[in-house]
Amino acid sequence: MEIILNTINIILSFSILIGLIVGIHELGHFLAARYFGICVLKFKIGFGKTLLKWTDKRKTDYELGLLPLGGYVQMLGESAGIEENISSSELKVSKPISYKDVSLGARAVVTAAGPFANFILAIVAYFLISIIGAKELAPLVGQIEIGSLASQSSLTSGDRIISINEREIISFNDINTFLASKMGESGDITISFLREGSDVSATTAVSLYEWQTEGQRSPVSQFGIVPLIPALVASVQEGSPAKKAGILSGDIIKKVNNYKITTWFDLSEAISNEYEQELNILVDRDGIRIPFRLTPNKVVNEAGEAKGVIGVQRLSSLDDLPKEFIVINKENFFGAILKGFTETYKFTILILDSIKKMITGSVSAENIGGPIQISMLAGSAAKAGFVSFLTIIAVLSINLGLLNLLPIPVLDGGQLVMIAIEKIKGSPVSESFLEYSFRLGILLIGSLMIFAVFNDIARVI
Repeated sequence: MEIILNTINIILSFSILIGLIVGIHELGHFLAARYFGICVLKFKIGFGKTLLKWTDKRKTDYELGLLPLGGYVQMLGESAGIEENISSSELKVSKPISYKDVSLGARAVVTAAGPFANFILAIVAYFLISIIGAKELAPLVGQIEIGSLASQSSLTSGDRIISINEREIISFNDINTFLASKMGESGDITISFLREGSDVSATTAVSLYEWQTEGQRSPVSQFGIVPLIPALVASVQEGSPAKKAGILSGDIIKKVNNYKITTWFDLSEAISNEYEQELNILVDRDGIRIPFRLTPNKVVNEAGEAKGVIGVQRLSSLDDLPKEFIVINKENFFGAILKGFTETYKFTILILDSIKKMITGSVSAENIGGPIQISMLAGSAAKAGFVSFLTIIAVLSINLGLLNLLPIPVLDGGQLVMIAIEKIKGSPVSESFLEYSFRLGILLIGSLMIFAVFNDIARVI
């Protein structure tokens, strides 16, 4: 039953996500065309069989297709052969204005309006996130993985990272964003941090050499920094050693025998090898330290390895974390507007930089994702909450805007190139040139989609 519900969640989330992003993109083209008086024949979101259809007074058809993987705005005069048999009386206009009738400048505006609308959507999404308030993990180090790049540094559990290369770090996600910008690069990065219990900052350096991430690991995970998630008990299983001893939901485990517990990882490590041996456990309950004695149960995993468990579960949501472990990024109305622009700009530059690195080969093209990865992200974001879903809307909307501005025929960027060529030539581009360039564009986009889907399948299996 859970698998069915998860599948339904992924399908619905993906449909809403793509429908919104594509719909806003096409709405940009539509509104710009209407502004210049161009006759719009059809506004369709999705491909395949038409599920819903409505026609307005201007004889524009609005349609919703079965597959939410794209859309288009069909304007009079835009494509030969489609509107040749449509009369002025049918369009309810004495002399309908076609796409080719307007100036090159107007056509350029109509073409660029789609990607522009995607950037506006991203700005609005980040504005809403800032107004609502995004709850994120504080930039606290929980663990440094042995042999990782981070192990070159002097960072240790409990440290609070305050800046990297003089760029301020507010949340743990800021560390991930910065490291993402360094993928494929070489050189030193300088990390400033506060040691637990100290107000004096210290610095440490890490050397990168053509640094890459592997598989689906995030940049910060690949770098070797694990966030500090305290050993806070979310729930206690009935009949477990913890339940019998008297440990309660909300307790924070501080010690196992003489071993200091800072993170959930510490707790797991301390108990795993101590099955069927009595342990002294110290917990913090509302500021009061309480000792317990219990003996972990022995369990054997699928690999045949035995380990100890006491029957406590970790938190699955940031909402229940103590306030010292989280940060809330929230702005007033005007601050949120500024944040909308700055966040959109920041991620636009990050994505452009990533595209450049993929073209030059300094970053693997395996990072390209297709519809399967997008659907998985959409489902996870929807389950995580409205703010997470807004974040994925913003990032993917920027991606769609930038993708459409690439100078590839059939994309908006390719259309803008054709308009520029016509302006320079002083005459329209030949039909044969348009036909061959469109075929090339379809081949390139088709190849990119196949490659992206192949990457998706490789990630899943």
